[in-house]
Amino acid sequence: MKVITLLILTFLINFSFAQSFVDEFEDQGSLDSFASDLPTEKITKISTSGRIIILTNSNQSFQKGDFISLVHSNKLVTRALVAKDTSDVSGIKILKIYSMELFKELRLGTEVKVIRGDDSFFKVKKKEKEEEATLINSEEDLYSTELLDDNLEIEDNKNRAIKTDNIISANLGFLSTLDKDKNTSRTNLFNATWAYQFDDNIWGEALYGEGVLQDFPDDGLGTKITTYTLRAKYTFAGPMFTYFQPYLGFQIVNADSPGAGVQDPDDPKTDTELQNELNLVSEIQKKQVVFGVTVLKRLVPGWFLRADFGNDILNVGFSLEF
Repeated sequence: MKVITLLILTFLINFSFAQSFVDEFEDQGSLDSFASDLPTEKITKISTSGRIIILTNSNQSFQKGDFISLVHSNKLVTRALVAKDTSDVSGIKILKIYSMELFKELRLGTEVKVIRGDDSFFKVKKKEKEEEATLINSEEDLYSTELLDDNLEIEDNKNRAIKTDNIISANLGFLSTLDKDKNTSRTNLFNATWAYQFDDNIWGEALYGEGVLQDFPDDGLGTKITTYTLRAKYTFAGPMFTYFQPYLGFQIVNADSPGAGVQDPDDPKTDTELQNELNLVSEIQKKQVVFGVTVLKRLVPGWFLRADFGNDILNVGFSLEF
């Protein structure tokens, strides 16, 4: 009898200890003990409704039809179904949201841990009610084309006409200058720009350009022209994915002609003619306040056709946002 009583007491103690351990494990609610074993992926797009997320699948840890859970800040965020899958990215459909606060932190570029299949080992007992998002109602809903139809533009800030912070451009420009007879002319100027959005629709832009003015300041001579321009711009959204950016800035035009003012033994010139060459090179150099407008026309996501109309330059080229 004593032996039976002792066995019962031992069982009750062990059961109580085991139950206490499980409760402590469940209440911990973090990935601290096994985070290193979970694959890490990055969010590349979120639909406007928030129901669709495009996620990298660089680790090939899940595929179409899998149920997965996303973990951020070592806590469960959401439950989802993999609705579309390619070699390196997947489209997932949100089924349930565990933490609305953490879900709102998910943005373009956010890294998340991915649990494939059962996530019950990581669920935490909560007093508050879990919020639920879109549920699957039918088999057709699992693989609907809504992933393609849903607007995948990131609407982080609706005040911005252009959402991204950076735009780089490569352009062919036409710079107003002089010819050897001091008549106004235009010369080709290849240039590149970088624009950065400091605040909603407020941009700063830097432009660097190079070109060669042929037969200037005299026949057989060439003059290299370089331009440095800084602009402040404001963006207005127009129709048909067109954007207008009035600008105000400052431009420096430098000219370098190694042969100007140098005597050529095969074509001797007077001192007056040599000095006139130097004067012409000096005249096309300038520092001036510039103004105008840049027009951007979106071609495909990320790419624009660009044109500049200003007193500094006439430009046409292509721009890339990132």
